[in-house]
Amino acid sequence: MSSWWPVSVRRSTALSAALLCAVVFTLGWLGTRLFVSGQLTDNAVNATRTELDQLTAAYRAASLGGGRAALAAAVPSGDAMFAVVADSGQAVLSSANLRRLDPAWTPPPPAPAGARPDWTATTSVTLRPGQHPQWREYRAYTVVGRVLDDVPAALVEPLGREGPTLDHGLGGATTATRYRLTLYLFAQPWNTVSALRLFDAALAFFVPLAVLVTALVAWFAAGRALRPVEAIRRELAEVSGSQLDRRVPVPDSRDEIARLARTTNTTLDRLQHAHDQQERFVADASHELRSPLANLRAGLEVALAHQDRADWPAVAHRSLLDVQRLQRITADLLQLAADPTEVPSASEVVDLADVVEEQVAERSLAPSGPTVKSIVDGPAPVVGEAVQLERLLRNLVDNAVRHGHSVVTVRLTAAQDEVVLEVLDDGPGIPAADRDRVFDRFARLDDARARDAGGSGLGLTLARDIATRHGGSLRVADSDSGARLVARLPRAQSR
Repeated sequence: MSSWWPVSVRRSTALSAALLCAVVFTLGWLGTRLFVSGQLTDNAVNATRTELDQLTAAYRAASLGGGRAALAAAVPSGDAMFAVVADSGQAVLSSANLRRLDPAWTPPPPAPAGARPDWTATTSVTLRPGQHPQWREYRAYTVVGRVLDDVPAALVEPLGREGPTLDHGLGGATTATRYRLTLYLFAQPWNTVSALRLFDAALAFFVPLAVLVTALVAWFAAGRALRPVEAIRRELAEVSGSQLDRRVPVPDSRDEIARLARTTNTTLDRLQHAHDQQERFVADASHELRSPLANLRAGLEVALAHQDRADWPAVAHRSLLDVQRLQRITADLLQLAADPTEVPSASEVVDLADVVEEQVAERSLAPSGPTVKSIVDGPAPVVGEAVQLERLLRNLVDNAVRHGHSVVTVRLTAAQDEVVLEVLDDGPGIPAADRDRVFDRFARLDDARARDAGGSGLGLTLARDIATRHGGSLRVADSDSGARLVARLPRAQSR
């Protein structure tokens, strides 16, 4: 943007309104002036034609015997400017004003030789006062002409006369000469000039006043409109990493600024939720990682302090278990931290019945723990990643085995448009108040259990995340005894 243009929205709005108003009013001024000038000039020319008809009628009346008396009263006023020209081009008669205004003035040409009796003409004549070029008479005049035939010499001679009336200076010639005359009458512009001068004086005052008023109104209107924006800006300036609970004020209006304020508050809500979730996640992750790291370090330090009495195979075995737990927690964290929009969609068709059978067969080889059995109702094809679906089922079964007493049941049914996977155990179950909380990161309902015996707290969270990414859902359902987790996934044919 140019350096002269104001940066402030309020100032630029006021300046834009002022400039637009100035342009519009100036164009309106010039256009209206041109229209008024044209109308007044046309009125003056029409009035001049009427007066010229009176001059023509006076000559005709005098030619028919009315005498000089008809010519004496024909000129409308003493300020009238007229000229009578013979066919030779010589001025028969002209008003004294013409020679006074322009000493070098020459009369207009006569009517063409073959002009009809009703011939009329409108031309322009410029008068130039030699000594006073600043006079208002120094201008171009509109002149209306008429032709008049068969005028006796007594009403024409002598030629070259100057006077205020048509009969001024007549010599009373008695010759039989007849003349064809061309009468010219100047349209008086003074009414037009006076009206335009008054018009210009009025608009020269009101146009700047209108521009000033428009600029002030735009200034105050922009300030009033931007007041909520300034309040939003001040509130946002106070928002920091430790003050995400602040919210911008929402104006009472229903305009764009109110919608902006509501959208800003919604965005701040999401930011605060994400910030709180991240803080909880970091705190829980640091706590979860600290426990296996502390166990690993303590075991190694004790073994090194008593090298001669240490059971090194046992130390290595315990250290390996801690390292494996760290790997599981890290892998789960990376899985949950991945953005769902950046994960490529799977296009593989996986029969979930095969995954269930493999997991149940693997669990049957475990030397201890509850018995895992399956109830599979035919093929259950879904679109997804086999590794992820296997991890989903493994996490659900691990959770059930950890809390079940004797039996864990995996039930798989395929409906017309979805596949339903249920994992049931005969453990203490999940209270209704905690059915949503169990899917939170690092959530444990039994905080008194030893960390080694319990899981990492990410199994169910990761299982729900996998189900969601495959277009399905995972929830805790009602059960007669123990816990019942139900995963619903779209069937391959429906997708």
